[in-house]
Order: sequence, then structure tokens, then C-alpha cells
Amino acid sequence: MLRGIAAYVRRHHIALLALFFALGGTAVAASNSLLPKNSVGSAQVINGSLQKKDLAGKAVKALKGNKGARGIPGAAGPQGPQGPAGAAGAAGAPGAAGAPGTARAYAYVSGGATPSLNAGLTKNFTAVQHVGVGDYCLTPAAGITPTTTSPSVTVDWSASSGSDLLAFWRSAGAGCTAGKFEVLTYNLASARTDNVAFTIVVP
Repeated sequence: MLRGIAAYVRRHHIALLALFFALGGTAVAASNSLLPKNSVGSAQVINGSLQKKDLAGKAVKALKGNKGARGIPGAAGPQGPQGPAGAAGAAGAPGAAGAPGTARAYAYVSGGATPSLNAGLTKNFTAVQHVGVGDYCLTPAAGITPTTTSPSVTVDWSASSGSDLLAFWRSAGAGCTAGKFEVLTYNLASARTDNVAFTIVVP
């Protein structure tokens, strides 16, 4: 049987080739006439076979839904390491001058047998006199009298010599003339001494 088929093909191969090409062209023509351009519908598409580029612009837009609600904030992260110290700032402007003090008079007395007033630390005292060991008379400016005020007297340890030193105001002013402030300087042995520098303040 196979020999008969082979003999038939040899005798009619030209006719068979012509028939093959004729049928092929008819199939192509039939496919073109049955499926015109842009005629494929959903029924002809295999599920999952189309790509984004195969879709129309409207179809692509339709795939995008509305923007969802904003999610809740996440938990705060751990605190970062402390940064380096910043550079020192510029010095500020000088502050306003303070109000003048309320003391009516004050003086710094150097002590010793020839005492003197420190001009930079003295106000409304004009002179100091050494009238005896550890006994000083200070002359105030006009309007300041020992009978109408109660001054404060303190020892300046930096300019004094010795230890256990004291300075007192004597209100009676027995060793000074009227109108002057009398200051006595002592050590704790109850002996007067000239080795005491002191300040006096009249409020």
C-alpha cells in the first residue's frame, strides 16, 4: 500500500503542490475576511494574555482606582545621638547701668598712724585724722551728722595686718570734735591697734 501511495505522489507531485498553495492562500484570505482589524473581542481573548500596551487609553485609566485614605502614622523612632556642642555665641551687649546706691556717704580708710581716704571708694567724707592708737576721726560732708544716723563699720582683712581684728563706731565721739564720726580699731586682746584698714557706710 505504501508503495502505491509513493508511486501516486511521484506521478502527481506537481498537481499536489499546486493544490497545497491554492488551499493555503484560501485559508489566509478566509482569516482576513473573518477577522478584520480591531475586531477581536473579549470572547476571543485568552484570560491573562493581554498586556497594558494592548489596552486602549480609557481602559488603562479605568484600571486605576480612587486614592485611598491616609494611613495612621507609624510609631516614633528611637532618639538619635546627641549632636556636638555648637560654637560659643558672641558676647552680648553691656547691660544698662544700675541705679545709684542709696548710701549717703561712705569711705575706705587705709589705717595706720597716717591714714588716708581712698578717693575711688569714698563719697561725702572729706578727711580722716589719726588722734591716737586705733582712734580715727572722719569729717563728713555738709548735711551728714553722726547724731542723726547710725553707720556701719567693717574691717578690710586684705589691707590689715595681724589677726582677730575689730573696728567699731563710737557714737559719743569722745575723742573727736563735734560733727565728726569716730572709729576705734582693736584686736581681740582688747588692745587698740593701728594695723586695721576699714570701711564706713552711712545709710
